[in-house]
Amino acid sequence: MDAHLFRRFCEDLVPALIGARIEKIYQLDEDIITFSLYGLGKIQARENQATYLFEDKKYYLTYKGNKDPLLFLGTTKVASGTEPPAFIMRLRKYLSGKHIKRVVANWIERKIYAEVNGAWFLIDLKNGIELFFEYPLDIFPTYPQTYSQETQEEQKQKENSYIAFDYSHSLKPNLTDKDFSNNFPVLEEVLEKENTEIWRTYPVLTPLLRKTLPLLEKEEQIALYADLQFGGGDIFVYTINQRNLKLNQSVENTPLNFIQQTDKFIVSAWKLPSLVLKNLGFPIQSHELAFENAIDAFAYLGDMLLAKMQKESKALSLKKLQTAIKRLTKLELKLEEEEERLTQLVGMKEKALLLQANLYQFQHNEKAEQISVYAMNGEKISINLDKAKTIRENMENFFHSASRGERGLEHLIVRKEQTAKEKQKLLDEMWQENAGASLKEPSQKNKQTHATIKSKKNSILEKNTTQKEIKKKFPKEVQVFRSSDGFMILRGRDTKGNGLVLKMASAFDIWVHIAEGASAHVIIKRDHAKQEIPTQTMQEAGTLALLKSWVKGQEKGTVQYSYAKNIRPMKNASAGLVHVDKSEGTYSVVINANLENVLKINE
Repeated sequence: MDAHLFRRFCEDLVPALIGARIEKIYQLDEDIITFSLYGLGKIQARENQATYLFEDKKYYLTYKGNKDPLLFLGTTKVASGTEPPAFIMRLRKYLSGKHIKRVVANWIERKIYAEVNGAWFLIDLKNGIELFFEYPLDIFPTYPQTYSQETQEEQKQKENSYIAFDYSHSLKPNLTDKDFSNNFPVLEEVLEKENTEIWRTYPVLTPLLRKTLPLLEKEEQIALYADLQFGGGDIFVYTINQRNLKLNQSVENTPLNFIQQTDKFIVSAWKLPSLVLKNLGFPIQSHELAFENAIDAFAYLGDMLLAKMQKESKALSLKKLQTAIKRLTKLELKLEEEEERLTQLVGMKEKALLLQANLYQFQHNEKAEQISVYAMNGEKISINLDKAKTIRENMENFFHSASRGERGLEHLIVRKEQTAKEKQKLLDEMWQENAGASLKEPSQKNKQTHATIKSKKNSILEKNTTQKEIKKKFPKEVQVFRSSDGFMILRGRDTKGNGLVLKMASAFDIWVHIAEGASAHVIIKRDHAKQEIPTQTMQEAGTLALLKSWVKGQEKGTVQYSYAKNIRPMKNASAGLVHVDKSEGTYSVVINANLENVLKINE
């Protein structure tokens, strides 16, 4: 995020911050901090100076530091799930619930200073976030002398209100007066080959700009240089994705997801020549996206970053669960081996009783390697003994071993029950985390052990997904299916079930319904807002909706789909009747009449 991009970003963001309330501060990762903000752009709109249309909702201003620092504003929230560190708690103490009074952005240094009541904080794209309490006169000078006629109390009252909007924010350096000479050198000086160090005097000559200008025609150089001075123009995002791209079935209006280490992107305040892209490691067929403003461009990249982070976090969580289940499965095998050993020890009591009943037949110090005695039923039984000990001593050892086995089995039974409960709890967590998708089996060096563990694990999984367990999670009015790709699909069994299905849907889940007429409501569960849904799952969800409609006997049907957040129940109407605020489109489905039996999990 170079200086020119930061300037474009701040031109829209900084005025909108005035009057906004900081609700909370999160640390999503080691180098990712997010501020949740209410009331963005309200005062700006009141002053009729709004350049970017902010909706009446919560926004998240996220700072990503470390390598390739980034600042973006979006509406996607990702919970951290971890205890906030001391610095975040300190930020919350002094900033949470406070309104932003004044903001100054130094776009060349890529810094934003903001004032709240009694505190100031700095977002430095290079060095991170700081909190300080001394009034920084060099950053926030007093209001202009036009207010000198007012009393000190009137000035203070005006400052505490947000009436003086024009003086509550500023961009440094300010180029609106068309005075560029202090920050932009003459273009001819920039193009002179011997001026290799001119960027040290003029930091606006960023590395990307210095690489671009020599590759352009004279007219293009002049036009680009003028655009950067005056501001304006599109923001360009170039992406590389190693996978074969296709239409995103998750109905997101974004063709790419940066969710692999091989994916990368570059952002520019101007259209980059192909040679520059090539030198930066971007092939000619790199995908180019153009945005009208920097807020939307960085929101796009921010959503991709959050989706990647959430996926990695989910993968790590699943990996931990799988490791724990693998450990408990091995422990179960050891406990079974121990149970077999202890059972053999308990079985020695029978030998001890037989020796006790026939002890009168032998001498007191008699020793033997094997003896034959009669059982209660008259059957003659041979017993192997330790020839180094007497028969009486062998009997006592048998009694002692049997007693040890009985005590051990008592503890073993308790341990097995605890292990089974712990493992079942982990499997339930994995079910919820994985939304019904298939589980990755752990690799084993010992094939026989691996097969045993896999068999036991599958048996537990089957047990976990029985009708009894499903009924605990979902009411009987809701039918649960698992798609061929592993996605959980919910369908209302009746009118009441349709209403329950909508209540159980997350905002980013996908709603499917017949295009015309009445049908069951179908919800495809997703893990996060950027998760792609394969075509096969979309087709299966459409079929499940059509099988509960008037076209169930036909070969084909048409369904519509949307986000669950766009579906609103009708007021004062029967459960299941809804308003569709926005439809994402329709698609045709070939009806498979047997699909319900193939995909169903519960009845």
